[in-house]
Amino acid sequence: MLSYFFGEQPVLATIIRNSTLPLLLTMYCVAESNDDVQQILSLIPDQRGIVSMVELNGPDEVQTVIDVAKARELTVFFQSADPELVLKVRQAAEREKLLGERIFVDQQPPESIPLSHNLADSVIVSSAAQKMIGRDEVLRVLRPMGLAWMGDHVMIKPKPPGMDDWTHPYHGPDNNTQSNDQLVRGDFQTQFIEFPQFSPMPEQSVVAGGRIYKAMGNIAHKANQNEMLNTLLCINAYNGTILWRRPLPEGFMIHRNTMVAQDDALYMGAHQS
Repeated sequence: MLSYFFGEQPVLATIIRNSTLPLLLTMYCVAESNDDVQQILSLIPDQRGIVSMVELNGPDEVQTVIDVAKARELTVFFQSADPELVLKVRQAAEREKLLGERIFVDQQPPESIPLSHNLADSVIVSSAAQKMIGRDEVLRVLRPMGLAWMGDHVMIKPKPPGMDDWTHPYHGPDNNTQSNDQLVRGDFQTQFIEFPQFSPMPEQSVVAGGRIYKAMGNIAHKANQNEMLNTLLCINAYNGTILWRRPLPEGFMIHRNTMVAQDDALYMGAHQS
């Protein structure tokens, strides 16, 4: 038997569905609108994530950076070569107590974005900077299936061929723990450091669709593990953002092969079965 999660309450067992996007790079015109904030938010399917914003079309758009961060629980990295504009954005973010928390501002030419590969969920390039930054640089920073807005076009970064998911506790339904991934090779670099940094026992993780689903049990050996007791997390696999959190029943049986991730959902066996 399977059960489903709708909102915070489990009903019978567990399915959690995610937004999905086509697996190819597309470009199309953005409809004209006076509300840039809503345009930007329409490109970001999740409540949380990392947004890179490159330049603004003028000082009257400073509030756009603030409104994007405040509209959801987004982390915004803004860059501009204009020191006066950088100062104005910093001052506006400081007034909202977001500077250094969820808004980060850097004086940086638009030709390059000082973020790691495959990190940002969305990249917003203003019309003023569109001709100064190449598409390859935007796609470098953007995570697979992330969206970029460059002037009047939107791009979706495709999932690269050869990338493998880990959909079952032992990789796949055949319980063969040999990954088919063709991309992961040394030398390795740290992609992100995020929470939780301490996990109770037992613990089980599956991965699909750019999501890590981590189930944690009811045994904590140190106080720093208590916060995650009996907890299910959905984590962005590219930047570590915790997308949502659900409680698990006390004593939920985690170490069994009844946890399956798909691109748009997580399936878990019913606790009582």
